[in-house]
Amino acid sequence: MENTIYHKTAKAQQELATRTDLLSFKARQLLIMIDGHRDVTALRQLAPATDVDATLARLRELALIAEATGAPAVAPSRPSASLPTTAKLAKVQALVQESSRVYLGDNWLVRFDAAFAALDGADALEQLLDDWQTALRRSGHRSIADRVLREIRAEQT
Repeated sequence: MENTIYHKTAKAQQELATRTDLLSFKARQLLIMIDGHRDVTALRQLAPATDVDATLARLRELALIAEATGAPAVAPSRPSASLPTTAKLAKVQALVQESSRVYLGDNWLVRFDAAFAALDGADALEQLLDDWQTALRRSGHRSIADRVLREIRAEQT
């Protein structure tokens, strides 16, 4: 089970788009992190405060995820691209780390550090940035999220 990789189903995409009350906050976060590339071990590292095994079982029960056995049920919306240069990626990581440290705390900082360590492409970076921005916005720091994201986008170009 440690090496099992899950992907989102079409039902999961609908759930994420409509935001029904079907999922708890932590289950929703874990569902967002499931990308068809990360295995269970990586998900545990990204969500240390979540009972990942129980949450995955619940997501399977609800038919929101399925074990990856080839192509994901929902095709990616854009082709996979490579990561920015090492220097640009380091600057992006520094911006995420600093804002996480100041506005979100050590648990989020550790989570995002693990996510940066596991990056395998531009899609994974975009997912990480989306998770980071969502965390900042939900913690009441919308203006910080917007400002730092503008800096990150400027750094990526």
